[in-house]
Amino acid sequence: MRDPRGKPAIASLTYTANRLARALNRAAENAALAHDTTLPQLFILKVLGEGIPLSNADVARRTFVSSQAAHIVVSEMVENGIIERIDDPSNRRVRLLRLTDAGWSLLAECDREIVDREKRLIDEVETKAGTSLIDVLTQAAEHLAGGYFGDKAAEAAAVAARRRRPRGGASPS
Repeated sequence: MRDPRGKPAIASLTYTANRLARALNRAAENAALAHDTTLPQLFILKVLGEGIPLSNADVARRTFVSSQAAHIVVSEMVENGIIERIDDPSNRRVRLLRLTDAGWSLLAECDREIVDREKRLIDEVETKAGTSLIDVLTQAAEHLAGGYFGDKAAEAAAVAARRRRPRGGASPS
């Protein structure tokens, strides 16, 4: 018997958005794995595929991982000839990353499958909703501004709270 206080998790935008993100990531990972590439490598290919060389720190931020995690994946990709390090013309101490010809080819192969899946999803949703899915999601992300609705004080408080929280997901006693 269901407790009357209960509500379906799918009634929550946060839960549903996470569910969508996981499904999209799973589909992207399947496309990447078909080309002997991991999902973290695919995300790096995607951000470098914008054609603008980035530092390791920028790649980490853009792919939602720590600088250390990005460095490990980037090093493997450099070793495999998918990306290369180049000098930053404006700062001699910084090395930038960019795709090699092999990286551009790999990105194109993965993107063929990903774009096809995304197009099928967008067509299905837009037919039913009558509006652009990408526009709706972009507007929602911009409006939320990272979940703080542009409130810098709330964002600073949340960052401070995350720093105080012990590792491993345990709540403070």
